[in-house]
Amino acid sequence: MTAAKSGDSGLLEMLREAYDLYQVEVVNQGKLYQRYADDFVYSHEFHDAIDAWSKNEHQKNYRILDSLLTNRRDLVENYFNKSGVSEAELREMLNLFNTTLPSSNTFVARKKVREASDLNLCSCLDNDDLSVLARCCNEAKIFSEVIYASDLLSLLDGKLSMPLHSRNNRLVAFFFDQLSLYNLIIRNWQNVLAHQRCIVSSTGKDTLTQKSLSSALYSIVDLELSAQEKIIDDAVRPIGLKYQRKRNTDK
Repeated sequence: MTAAKSGDSGLLEMLREAYDLYQVEVVNQGKLYQRYADDFVYSHEFHDAIDAWSKNEHQKNYRILDSLLTNRRDLVENYFNKSGVSEAELREMLNLFNTTLPSSNTFVARKKVREASDLNLCSCLDNDDLSVLARCCNEAKIFSEVIYASDLLSLLDGKLSMPLHSRNNRLVAFFFDQLSLYNLIIRNWQNVLAHQRCIVSSTGKDTLTQKSLSSALYSIVDLELSAQEKIIDDAVRPIGLKYQRKRNTDK
């Protein structure tokens, strides 16, 4: 059973959970801030309480955290980047949230975050990584074209001048799902690719939609990787683990 986070103590408890998750995902794992913020908010909306007071109080605290993480990234990063934070500091943070306005240099509104994720896949890959993945795409025959690191960078940044052509929709879906699995691109990659209209379906009739990508991903059998899926996994896994080790080292 998930208890409602009600009253002052509930707000502090939710804020503490947000801090703990920030330390794990952003500080230790290098997760993008906007992904961390969205994931935290979406995972704390509902509870199992049935009385009106608990529902209202939880909803109030939930909205406070939503607004804080969305609109006051400056405060969040200032307090959450500390190796430890006391209850007094959390209360001080809430007081500043209630009494001050964000700096124009650090303000990140949710609308801007959503627009940014519509434009690109928020990749953190360098040129060496892109070269490895481009060779993987060619070896696994994911696309009809032979692609290079520069092509893959344009694809991830949403800047392709011409769409690529899928040779196998299932492999396209598997490739991007593996990148997302290792936090190398955003989790919402299906929506982004569909919005960009950047990959023509293997049927040649239209670009891949969210529905076609989801269907292709659903068709993948979990029991054993195909030879092409293994090529993809062998290329993506070391890159994902490399970034994981780097983030742990830099902590």
